[in-house]
Amino acid sequence: MNIYPSHLAEQLDFNYILALLDKYCYGKRAKQLVHALKPSSSFDLVKQRLMETNEFLLTLHQGDLIPTGQYPELDNELHLLTIQNAVLNNLQFVMVRQLITATHELLTFFEDKEDVFPYLKNKLKHLEKDEFMLSAINQIIDKDGLVKDEASPWLQSLRKDMQENRKTSDRLYRIHIQKYKKLGFLADFEENFVNGRRVLCILAEHKREVKGIILSQSASGKISFIEPQNVIELNNDRKQLEEDEQKEIHRILKELTALLHPFHAVLVGYYETLIAFDFIAAKAKLARELKATLPILSKQNTHLHLFNAFHPVLLLQNTERHLPTVPIQCSLHASERIMVISGPNAGGKSITLKTLGLLQIMLQCGLLIPAAAKSEMSIKKNLFGDIGDNQSIEDGLSTYSSRLLKMKYFLEKTDKDTLFLIDEFGTGSDPDMGGAMAEVILNKLNETKAQGVVTTHFTNLKLLANQKDGIFNACMLFNSKTLKPLYQLHIGEPGSSFTFEVAEKIGLPKAIIDDAKSILSDEKISMDKLLNQLQLEKNNIVKLKRDLQKQMSKTTAEKREFKDLNEKMETDLERSKEQKEERQKMMDYGKKLHQLTQEWLETKNKKEVIQKFVKLAGYEYAKKKLQEELEKTEAFKQEKIKSIKTKIKIGSPVHMMKSREIGIIKTIEHNRAKVLFGNVEVNVSMDKLEIAKEKEMLHVKNNNGEKKQQKQKS
Repeated sequence: MNIYPSHLAEQLDFNYILALLDKYCYGKRAKQLVHALKPSSSFDLVKQRLMETNEFLLTLHQGDLIPTGQYPELDNELHLLTIQNAVLNNLQFVMVRQLITATHELLTFFEDKEDVFPYLKNKLKHLEKDEFMLSAINQIIDKDGLVKDEASPWLQSLRKDMQENRKTSDRLYRIHIQKYKKLGFLADFEENFVNGRRVLCILAEHKREVKGIILSQSASGKISFIEPQNVIELNNDRKQLEEDEQKEIHRILKELTALLHPFHAVLVGYYETLIAFDFIAAKAKLARELKATLPILSKQNTHLHLFNAFHPVLLLQNTERHLPTVPIQCSLHASERIMVISGPNAGGKSITLKTLGLLQIMLQCGLLIPAAAKSEMSIKKNLFGDIGDNQSIEDGLSTYSSRLLKMKYFLEKTDKDTLFLIDEFGTGSDPDMGGAMAEVILNKLNETKAQGVVTTHFTNLKLLANQKDGIFNACMLFNSKTLKPLYQLHIGEPGSSFTFEVAEKIGLPKAIIDDAKSILSDEKISMDKLLNQLQLEKNNIVKLKRDLQKQMSKTTAEKREFKDLNEKMETDLERSKEQKEERQKMMDYGKKLHQLTQEWLETKNKKEVIQKFVKLAGYEYAKKKLQEELEKTEAFKQEKIKSIKTKIKIGSPVHMMKSREIGIIKTIEHNRAKVLFGNVEVNVSMDKLEIAKEKEMLHVKNNNGEKKQQKQKS
């Protein structure tokens, strides 16, 4: 994706998103992936990344956590495996073992989950469990990371000799300590080690009375460190044994390193996979924090429909401050590609423009977006933006010159696969001339069939949007009485800047305001008054709509109460019917048992009666078993798919077998369907689906209504 200018993503607060993503990554390499993240223009790659993130998010919602998280950083160790005669130490082998174990756990988790997580399972298709490496390491390295005694016969013999040496040494030193302690020759700390050799801590005035070698003395000279005469040879032996042990350990680890050398590519695959899942997990956790969803991804570049969309940074900041955030609803399509947003300052024009830009970057980076799942977006090859004051002191460019240079680039590079964002279009120069230039440029951009969002105060641009095909007006709603913004985007009409109203509100003298009005043409004043009147009428309509919704809610509540009673009655009747059928079944079964009992008493052929009883007892079981076997056949599966295909279509309510959660069919491809459960989309085989019954739908609607009421009350 071509982004111009290069710092546009930063202006749209994408760096803030990257910082949040970094926070959720465990490993250093995954964090590097975050800061190297760039939006892609490949539809297939973007779809793959989005689906991977969405599938991982599904596991977070379900509590069925994928075994990712802690894994070792193995860049150095994997590099050593490529070097001839290199040797990994025992702790490095512990890290390699952790890598193998973590990857095996991941493979085990996805073994039977291809239907539910096809994209995540696909990331593991090139990997297989390798028990040989794990077994080889476990034979040499114990659970504490030490080389095992059994790693070689020679090492086992050495350690046995060392143990005997240690026992003898302990015995002799205990004798010396007891002897010299009674004589008062020992310091407060009775023994120590000097250069790896065990010594007694003898007070300096008694050093001549102890047979042995003085290896050192304390800094004050008051204590001499003496190796007793009769343990010198023992300590020499121990020193030699320790050296032999280290040589044997080095030999064993060298052999083990050579054994793993051919598996370097396998281990690299394991490592890269864990890093990739760490990165995907971070994206899913970010989506959970933002309450983000997977939108519909369209191959048609004219589709951009956002419902309940939020600027993620604003949403998090307002949530932290316990403030509400007003969502955005807007659409750009073939006949209305360029939206011109007008209205007063601080009303939300710029944040709306930035929201569209930031969500487009997030989408093409494989990040889910904070918007309703029914939102629809497409892939853009270009994202151009002119936001803020870009005056360059170094280049000696004025603000307006800088903006014109950007417009020159826009006109040269914009095509139908472009989304452009221009904030405060036309400002920085004489209003009349700047407005005229902006109008011409906007006309040229419209001819390219690109999509765009423009914010402005210029009347000529508002009029252009009302007249030209492909361009349309929108405004940020404003309370004309309190002169406070409502932060709501309204499509179809331009907005007033409320220049004179704000001036009156802050107490500017009326004479000054009247003089300013006299300078303007009558047409401009009339236009502004008309916009003010439209805004006032809009506010009244919003109030009436709100009152109507309250009345509808009250009516709906009463209707729901009636439906609840009706549903309860239907449920009771159905339960009564089921109980009656069950009782009848038991009565029939009892009659047969009674008949067999009579035969048992009356006939001499007991064997025949027993056979009848066994046949009766096994009938239900055999019938159930036969049904289970039938359901496993491919023919049964295809028949069920054929049957359900005639009953469902896009938008149909369904639930998965043995589940009560209701989902909505989004798409149907061959024998699979994408089902939206809440904010989570699942790709599932159609034979696993069942049509939701009407009473189940009523139950879900009632529960949703109650949750919505509780949320409104809170």
